[in-house]
Amino acid sequence: MTSHWPQPPATYALVQPRQAEARCGRFELAFSRHGARTHLGRQFVCYPFHMTRPFALDRAIPSLLTVYQQSSSGGLYRDDRLTSRYELGAGAAAHITTQAATVVHDCHGQPAHQVTEIVLEENAFLAVTPDPLVLFPGASSSSSIRARLAPGAVLLLSDAFTCHDPEGRLRSFDRLGSDVSIRDAAGRLLVRDNLEVSGADIAGPASPIGGWKVVSNFMLLGDPTRLPAAEALVALNDMASAIVGVSALANGAGFGLRCLAADAIAARSIGESLFELAVAAAFGIQPAPRRK
Repeated sequence: MTSHWPQPPATYALVQPRQAEARCGRFELAFSRHGARTHLGRQFVCYPFHMTRPFALDRAIPSLLTVYQQSSSGGLYRDDRLTSRYELGAGAAAHITTQAATVVHDCHGQPAHQVTEIVLEENAFLAVTPDPLVLFPGASSSSSIRARLAPGAVLLLSDAFTCHDPEGRLRSFDRLGSDVSIRDAAGRLLVRDNLEVSGADIAGPASPIGGWKVVSNFMLLGDPTRLPAAEALVALNDMASAIVGVSALANGAGFGLRCLAADAIAARSIGESLFELAVAAAFGIQPAPRRK
């Protein structure tokens, strides 16, 4: 008996259809100050996000809570739609960070989207310092941060990335974009910062980062009496394995810092040093180390 099977085409194209529904996740926290301490109030956390509990790591700064934003999904994937929102009442203080770097997988032309909304009332303090994104070949990520600061508030933002090809073939990511808007309590735009870069540009001979491996962008915003002096920020630029540029932001909003580092260790050292400066300027006390 002879069976006749249809002949396969000469070449195959791996086609991944658009997902019927984007994977959506929310990580929403509201903090309030009661006496000397900050407490976590309203919260909503859903997959892929996960949170255990807030930590009071600084005995000398009881108003400062630390939260580790975790993910149970193994990174960012195509067409992800993830939203974070942080609200801090008057005098409340929080530090939001991650346990480790976040991998952005091949997105097949459908970028992963992250949106963060921040509202700080009078004299609140918030540091949002996630570990870097690790951009795999084909990765595409778009992030948007919108923040509103009342008088006396302080906000530290950190955004970093590096590239990695698990197969060692030097393949590049697709695209990376970010849009940061900072407004005062009345809604007046103070600062807007945009980044749009392709993996081909980063890997090419005219790469804006040259041979450096980790790119970090920081914004330190708010009441100038609660911010470090410019000289202290410039002094961060004393490491052989990293270079840091410091700029005063428009409308007296604070400082912007750009950092190129030789490796993840140097990038983390710069980020930790900046966090220590921000906390010391806002509270007059050095923070305890954050374990990861």
